[in-house]
Order: sequence, then structure tokens, then C-alpha cells
Amino acid sequence: MIKVVLVDDQTLVRQGVKSLLSLAESIEVVAEASDGQHAIELIPTIKPDVVLMDMRMPVKSGLEAIQALAALKALPPTIILTTFDD
Repeated sequence: MIKVVLVDDQTLVRQGVKSLLSLAESIEVVAEASDGQHAIELIPTIKPDVVLMDMRMPVKSGLEAIQALAALKALPPTIILTTFDD
């Protein structure tokens, strides 16, 4: 089973991605975070196999969260999912 943590400030996006991932029997969303700071607190405890991370979030951005987790030696493989207006 592949354990995934979703990090995105938009609840609807997290729900949509979680719904899509639930179609795969070998993937389990084990936790969700709504900002980078929450991700920094959650990920070292959960120890997921992979993180799906938004970049533009309140409190701490995805980039700040990635840098902090790397400094803690607690950064799992991370896929960046984000949108920009331009």
C-alpha cells in the first residue's frame, strides 16, 4: 500500500484528488494538511511514502514546507501540484 499525504489549502482540491486516488487499490491517503506549517508538523509523524504538495498556501508555502522537511531529514518523495493564473 502506498501511503500519501495531501497538502493543499483548498478543501475541494484535496477532496477531488483524494477521490481520484481512492480508485487505485494500492494507494491510501493517510492524512491531509491545509497549509505548509501543518504539513511540517504532520509529515514526520505520519512518514508517508509520497506527498502531493501545493505551492501557494497560507502560513507557509509548499516550498517553505519542503525546505523545512528537508532540513529535518523528513522529506519523502514529493510531487508538486499547483496552479498559477499566468
